[in-house]
Amino acid sequence: MQINKPFDDCLNSEELLNAIKAGREDAFSFLFVKYYSNLFSYAYRILNDTEDAKECVQLTFCHFWDVRKGLEINDSLKSYLYRAVYNNCVSILRHKKFLAKYEVKGLLDFYFTSIVQDPQAEMRFIDSETKQIILNSIESLPKKCREIFIKCKIKGQSYADVACDLDISVKTVESQMTIAFKKLREKLKFSLYLFICF
Repeated sequence: MQINKPFDDCLNSEELLNAIKAGREDAFSFLFVKYYSNLFSYAYRILNDTEDAKECVQLTFCHFWDVRKGLEINDSLKSYLYRAVYNNCVSILRHKKFLAKYEVKGLLDFYFTSIVQDPQAEMRFIDSETKQIILNSIESLPKKCREIFIKCKIKGQSYADVACDLDISVKTVESQMTIAFKKLREKLKFSLYLFICF
């Protein structure tokens, strides 16, 4: 009769993975307890939200258990888990972006189309400090200019619709948008580590 070896830090990744693949819940619990705290901290640094970070790590472990039998891990379990959490963080950020319905999220959509599409740029972009820089920069625009910019770029209205709403010419809308872009370039170019292409 085989006696299962207790789990401790002396076990290597392969032994632990094999035990999990075999369906040993004690092995999975050991893995969870060993890495949860550090993975949560890592996710929180990316997402800047406690609940999102918890959800991300929990989803990572749930998926890990669900697909355990077919897992092929070439490096360490630790590296695998960190990479999985990282990928899930990026998915959460993208999901939030696509569900955006409010002004601050509209700003993110607007800038997201202007930066290099890689995870590092996405994380810098979604960061709350960056959002605040964007909001402050738009808030500093002259009143009429700001109103037109928000209607066009955040609410998605056409120049013609904005002109009709505000009882001004399309030419005036175009002119105010040019002013807005120029002012925003000046304010943002030294503040953001993004690639902005107006």
